Amino acid sequence: MKIDRISTSLLATLTVFATVAVLHITSQVVLPFITAVLASFVVIPAVDGIQRFLKLPKSIAIAVLVILILGLGFLVGIFFYSSVSTLYREMPAYMEKLQVVFKPWIRFFGLPPEATEVPIPKLVGTYIVSLSSRFMDFIAGLILFILFLIFLLLERPYTKTKVLKAFQSRLTTRIFRIFNHTAVQITRFLSIKILISFLTGMGTLIFFVFYGVDFPILWAVLTFFFNFIPSLGSILITVITVGFVGLQYYPSLTEAAVVLIFMTVLQQIMGNLVEPKLLGDQLDLSPVVIIFSLLVWGWIWGIAGMFLAVPLTVALKITCENVPYLHSIAILLGSGKKSIVPEEEHL
Repeated sequence: MKIDRISTSLLATLTVFATVAVLHITSQVVLPFITAVLASFVVIPAVDGIQRFLKLPKSIAIAVLVILILGLGFLVGIFFYSSVSTLYREMPAYMEKLQVVFKPWIRFFGLPPEATEVPIPKLVGTYIVSLSSRFMDFIAGLILFILFLIFLLLERPYTKTKVLKAFQSRLTTRIFRIFNHTAVQITRFLSIKILISFLTGMGTLIFFVFYGVDFPILWAVLTFFFNFIPSLGSILITVITVGFVGLQYYPSLTEAAVVLIFMTVLQQIMGNLVEPKLLGDQLDLSPVVIIFSLLVWGWIWGIAGMFLAVPLTVALKITCENVPYLHSIAILLGSGKKSIVPEEEHL
């Protein structure tokens, strides 16, 4: 029996490592699919709404929604590209200010004066080449994402039929009950998280436009995405924006201090008041689990993995809460501050 337990543990460990390796190697295919699965939880209610209010067939409703998503993404992409292009043109001026800021520290530590000299054209050129390669990968991933999302939405009406054929009739009711409850919770979490990130980004955009900060759309988009990384994301985007504002208005630091106060207050209100009020216990994750998931998913899928780490972990926790046999895993993933009621007691 002891040998069997050891063999089972070793097999489970090897399976985990093999799964992680496969996810890492096949990231160009698996990442768009996982992203499409998460997105489907959010867009399914939108498809149902379009179909119900406009009296359209499901396929047409899906096409309308996909066109709206692509159109919105195209508009945001144009403004984002414009901001990045402007930043590229003004980068030498920012680098000159940065050199002025660091010169006293260079003299203080006794470093050679050329330590502040950065080959900007060569550095930017290398980055542009790398960025162009990543952009092509992004376009390929985006096409796969759209295709996966379309087929997931088209196949949804046939899910019940497939489950009825795959499982015994006595299990189908319970399976559907668990699946529907899990889907509703995941949809609610993702929708609220996107809404909060959108409001945080819009707040940043409006304030930066009126305050005269350069590249407000760039900072708004980055704030939206960084908001998906709990705690660490808000700290990073605050440090980056305050640093750039400090360079923009150098040698005055008043504007940077105002932006620091605004970003801190905004992140505290949205992250510590609005988000817990709307999400309740769904984001009750252990800090260790959050950090570990960021590291693991970041290693597997890079920056995209870090943005998806918490949504994936929350989806896993919600699923475990709704499956009695996995309830102990949900408890381990949580912070332990709030009790989790097994779904079998109220489903």
